[in-house]
Order: sequence, then structure tokens, then C-alpha cells
Amino acid sequence: MKRFISTLQFLTRITIIKNPEYDEDFKKGIIYFPMVGLVLGAILAVVYKGLITLLNPTVTSIFVIGIYIVLTGGLHLDGLADTFDGFYSSRTREEILVIMKDSRLGSNGVIIINLALLLKVFTLASMTENQAIFALILMPVMGRLATTYGSYKIPYAREKGLGHIYIDAITTKEVVYATCIAAVIALVDIKSLPFIIIVGLFSIVFKNHSKNIISGMTGDTLGALCELTEIFYLLYTMILLK
Repeated sequence: MKRFISTLQFLTRITIIKNPEYDEDFKKGIIYFPMVGLVLGAILAVVYKGLITLLNPTVTSIFVIGIYIVLTGGLHLDGLADTFDGFYSSRTREEILVIMKDSRLGSNGVIIINLALLLKVFTLASMTENQAIFALILMPVMGRLATTYGSYKIPYAREKGLGHIYIDAITTKEVVYATCIAAVIALVDIKSLPFIIIVGLFSIVFKNHSKNIISGMTGDTLGALCELTEIFYLLYTMILLK
């Protein structure tokens, strides 16, 4: 339980214990990434359920996604923006890594953030109330499962950084545990279970793409992988509904 709480606080702005200890085995908490997603998803579902009785689906979706950003501190959106600013700048590997570390936002970053938020809001708004609630519960689970896969057997592209805690530092056993936890959670909506396979395949493609550009993964690319997976999950859900 202590490791789960530490992992929850590391990935979100939810504070349960002040000054948690991050020991050398902290990385083992990666098996709880899908459970952190479940906590976030449950909060979003409750907020959506409360707001949809007062507001229309589009406005409700905007508020819910806004609350999601507050809960995570925009951590993964920042990684998405930095990744797109760097990857598609047509620069050398070293220059790309410098761009990704720069706190300033470039045009590619602005475009992808706006596109990501629009896709999330309008895909949710197109669903019925029950469908949107299930999607909100599972969207963060799938995103954080993707970051687990994104950390597995891939070099860390920088010399140091927070991403180094997990990237190329987790075992096959931990990946299997995380997958099993995500699969159990996905039973909430059985149609979402096959998406775990898509998460695995997309993570492989994304890691190879990142390796070709910067010779590995970073914390930013993990954030980008999480955000893109969440968008694909919402699109997957919407396609199934059609």
C-alpha cells in the first residue's frame, strides 16, 4: 500500500502522505500505474456524473478534461508538447534533446496540445452518459499501461532525469503484473479488453520511432505515449459505438 501511495503521489498532485520516501525499490511501483489510472478515472467519472445533470455534454467534457489536467499537473501534456517540438524540428539528436528540455513552447507543441484537447473533449461529448463514464474510467488506465510498456527494454536517451527511474529499469515480471491489473480493470467494459493488445503494439511502434530519433526514451516521450494512447482509446471506443 505504501508503494502504491508513493506512486500515486509521484504521478499526480493527489497528496496523501507528506514527504513520502522514494527508496531504491521505488521503481517497482510501476506495477501500480494502471491502478493510479483507475483512481484518476474514478474521480473523472464522478465529476462527469455530477456535471452532466446540469450542463450539456460538450461543456461537461471540457470541465472534466480540465480537472484531469489539474489532477496530473499537465505532466503528460507537457511531455507531448516537448516531444513534438523536438522530434519534428529537423535537428540533430543533441539539438532535439535540448529543445525537449527547453521550458518554452514551440509551434508544434501548441498545435498538438490543442489537437489533443479537442479530440478528447469532442469524442467524450459524442458518447452517451454511460459510455462516457466507462471511457473516463479506462482512459487513464490505458495511458498509464502504455507508459509501463514504454519503459520496458529501451535505453534512456539522456544521462540523467526523472524518466531514468523507470526507463530500461523494469523487469518482465513487473510488466506482466501491470498488464494483469489493467486487464482486470478493463473488465468494467469488456469491449475494452482487446485494446490492451493495441496498447502493446502501439508502444512498440512508438519506442522504435523514438529510438530512431533520439536513441531511446525520456520522461517527455513517456508522457507523449500516454497522451496519444488515451486519444486512441477514446477513438477506439467511439468507433465501436458506431
